[in-house]
Amino acid sequence: MKTKLTLIAIVLMAGLNTFAQEYKVAKSSGQLNLNIQGAIVEGYDGKEIIFSGQKNADEKVDERAKGLVSISGSGLIDNTGLGINVTENGQEVNVSSLTRNRRANGVLTIKVPKNMKVSFKNNNNYFNETVIFKGLTGELEISTSYNDIKLENNTGPMNVKTVYGGVDATFKEPVKGPISIISVYKHVDVTLPKDVKANVELASSSGNLYAAKEFNIAVDKTEQPNVSAKVENVLSKLSTNSSDVMIVSGGQSFNGATSISGSGFTSVYGNTGDRIKGTINGGGVSLIFKSTYKSVYLRQQ
Repeated sequence: MKTKLTLIAIVLMAGLNTFAQEYKVAKSSGQLNLNIQGAIVEGYDGKEIIFSGQKNADEKVDERAKGLVSISGSGLIDNTGLGINVTENGQEVNVSSLTRNRRANGVLTIKVPKNMKVSFKNNNNYFNETVIFKGLTGELEISTSYNDIKLENNTGPMNVKTVYGGVDATFKEPVKGPISIISVYKHVDVTLPKDVKANVELASSSGNLYAAKEFNIAVDKTEQPNVSAKVENVLSKLSTNSSDVMIVSGGQSFNGATSISGSGFTSVYGNTGDRIKGTINGGGVSLIFKSTYKSVYLRQQ
């Protein structure tokens, strides 16, 4: 009994040191545009977009700012109490960060009706967080320079581009294409359902390509594209704004697995790279996974 009382007291004390705040927008369809440093974005069966943050009660407070609100050069103000501005414009909901270090307001969690289209853009190199998207069935568009990205049990379609961040993605059925995931300086690590039917393209100019043996990718050996030009084009656009795998690059072997060789190419920096195009389970949705400097990993659930 004494132990139980002690545990309850600890939980109550912890609750006193934190507090949560919510801001809601009645919207069940349309598009959510996020221009923020990071967040956890979760799809759910609901008719509201719910923004919430939990911060420590002992967080240092700027006494001089009491009675004032955060503003930006664009004229936006913090109308949520969460360090962000939320504005509706027809079918779109636009969200902007108002503070350089938005994390001072706690981790931002956004619950979204799961079929809504979500767009995330961030080119700010200060205080960037890992951004997480999970349980979304609508279209997802991500363009960022510095965030690491985690994609959990989304279905697609999606277009993901990052320069200095890695991408870890797990998909669930039904996988809906097209899906494109590209990272310049870090890895791309993707897990797909074993029964997925897909046309797949993997490419890396400086890393290796790995895939689960069970996928038995049927490589199209007639493909001999000019990958150098395509990689250079991707770089130009982006700069502006294990044991369960087998190696599929260069005809080598990895952990005793039989390799699949793709079409070798030379990158824009003179490094030898590789690319494969092929089908999984007879072909289907379009899947593109690329990294310039690191490896690409394709796993099976």
